[in-house]
Amino acid sequence: MKKHWIYPAVHILFWVLLLTNSVIASIPPDAYDARAIKAGGFPPVLYFIIRDGGFMAISMTAFYGSYFWIGYSLFPRRRYFRALLGLLGVCLAMVSVRYTVEFFVNKPLLHFDNYFGRPVGFWDYTKNCLGYSYNYCLFGVILFFLVHTGRIQRERVSAELAFLKSQVNPHFLFNTINDIYSLVYQKSEQAPEALLKLSGILRYSLYGESSDQVSLGRELAYLSDYLDLQRIGSKQHTYIDFQVEGDTDRLRIAPLLLIPFAENIVKHGILDDPQHPATLHVNAREGRFELSAANRVKNQQKDKSGGIGLINVRRRLELLYPGQHRFEVREDAGLFSCMLHLTLKGV
Repeated sequence: MKKHWIYPAVHILFWVLLLTNSVIASIPPDAYDARAIKAGGFPPVLYFIIRDGGFMAISMTAFYGSYFWIGYSLFPRRRYFRALLGLLGVCLAMVSVRYTVEFFVNKPLLHFDNYFGRPVGFWDYTKNCLGYSYNYCLFGVILFFLVHTGRIQRERVSAELAFLKSQVNPHFLFNTINDIYSLVYQKSEQAPEALLKLSGILRYSLYGESSDQVSLGRELAYLSDYLDLQRIGSKQHTYIDFQVEGDTDRLRIAPLLLIPFAENIVKHGILDDPQHPATLHVNAREGRFELSAANRVKNQQKDKSGGIGLINVRRRLELLYPGQHRFEVREDAGLFSCMLHLTLKGV
């Protein structure tokens, strides 16, 4: 569940802290403010909250006006004429808000005159207003650029992750359906069990993919069903030593992250030798996840098409667990092995 309240809460906290700092810096009041406080009859703290809050309204107008009116025109549309119109609109809004604050709030309510009773011309008044708030205009445009850039980056990452996940499922499901078709054609007694395994796999694929994180136990059950289907569909004995240790139900992991390890064993491993079975071992304890896989490699690959295997895993790890994983792959004298270490969050 996304916490949509965090972003506005940060903005509110920023302005509250800024106002608090301004009020604290104004106490004790100077002689002019002391006379205004006495004339207005407000307590000093309330006086400065109203006065400085009014001036902060001008800064907020400059900041958010630039953010929405100028930022949206510049990034990514690059509509410079519209941005110029937005700038003029922001300047007009700043001058209007300042005029309202000074002559309809501060002067009649607080007896505070920012110009100490001196007459000020329109041009001088406008320059003073813009000089007071131009930096907030700049900050608004910069913030929009940073937010826009971050949003684009997140969208690219999400799109790439969705693409990587979509590359895993079709290859696996097509092979599984072909294997079950062979069992049904042969009227094998294993066909009903294989259909139940496929049902569980499809259910996980449909509902697991829609989540960013799933229970590690569910991910490993998916892995177990996949290996069972491979054993059922194989025309020869299949020897894969699959072991799980630890409390897997209390940890969460990205869905479909581990299936390429099993796929790699099935595609490229020698699985009919009981003396040298392929191994897939998992250990999960206190937020630490370890997976080790090893198999002897066939002289010729079973299938040169479909799936992107461990390249997919490496890329997803870089996107999902930056700085929280270690992934090692080795091949020596016909023995392929890989090791994955992950830091996982609890349920």
